[in-house]
Amino acid sequence: MTVFSVYEPPVGEETDAAARADRIAFVKDGFSWVALVVPALWLIYQRMWIELVIFLVVVAAVQWGFGTSTQGVEAAGWVTLALTVLFAFEANDLRGWALERRGYHFAAITSGRDRYEAERSFFQSWLPQQARQTQTAPPPQKKASRAATPQAGDGDDVIGLFPRA
Repeated sequence: MTVFSVYEPPVGEETDAAARADRIAFVKDGFSWVALVVPALWLIYQRMWIELVIFLVVVAAVQWGFGTSTQGVEAAGWVTLALTVLFAFEANDLRGWALERRGYHFAAITSGRDRYEAERSFFQSWLPQQARQTQTAPPPQKKASRAATPQAGDGDDVIGLFPRA
């Protein structure tokens, strides 16, 4: 079984459940093979710019710190490999934090044999909740501005803020 953390997008103008469902993010818990093999490209693909800069600075600092001698280059390679493995274990957690920084909020944990089964099990419980929320919530009403509503004592000689000529 694969476990996923589910993040809902920030509440915005879209009230349609289908539009919100398209933006829901499923983040796999555990090790990321792609982040191990090509960590910088994985960060670029996930649009995690702050984490990319930090990763590149740390790798450059390790390379610079160990120097250019043969032993230093070899030690820097081993340390960089260890940092990359550590990053691969933590990459999906970093992705969840990046989503929260963008306004997403943690919705649930779901599991399944693969991502499709996990999505199906999540949406089987999520969609009925959304239907209940739209049925119980009153329709949003626009607030009328003070200038648009006639007040007692207002004459017909004023349109908006400007009097008629």
